[in-house]
Amino acid sequence: MRRGFRRLIRRGSGEAPQVPPAVQRANQLMAAGDYRGAAAAFEDLAKRADGRGGPRAPFFFLQAGSARMMMNDYAKSMEHFKHGLALLSEAQRYTQFYRAGTRIIQELKTRKLEKEASEISTLIHGHTLAIAEMETQQLPNDKPLLPTHCPACGGPLRSDEVDWIDEETAECSFCGSPVRTG
Repeated sequence: MRRGFRRLIRRGSGEAPQVPPAVQRANQLMAAGDYRGAAAAFEDLAKRADGRGGPRAPFFFLQAGSARMMMNDYAKSMEHFKHGLALLSEAQRYTQFYRAGTRIIQELKTRKLEKEASEISTLIHGHTLAIAEMETQQLPNDKPLLPTHCPACGGPLRSDEVDWIDEETAECSFCGSPVRTG
């Protein structure tokens, strides 16, 4: 309850939150191709956020999974992907769960990891009823164009996976900063 209240206050204030240097550093390592360093940084962020029930934990786990996948550490990658998706599902963030899961499946298939893609697909389809009954987040008719990365923390932005504050402003999944379109 308190977390949601702070989120509403932040959204209403229009000011960007203070971005922790650890989040900026993790995103910088990923962007620089230092996947080992990025994996360690995102794993640390994910564990700390998960320990306190933080809303960013799923995204840190998913990004740790992406870093591990880039290192060809598929077992650890899958562990992180599944945990991040489970956290999204538990929080009933089904739109993000479905879209992130679909993206992960495509990334795994691109790497010819059919067995792993099938595991994630099974996970997603296990929630078909919940997904079918969810209220989907409505995007404006014209798909908004976001920067590819958050200006505050450097995290990747995907218009179909972020929370939209209004028709022109999305919230970064990694740091909560408001990011305006175009």
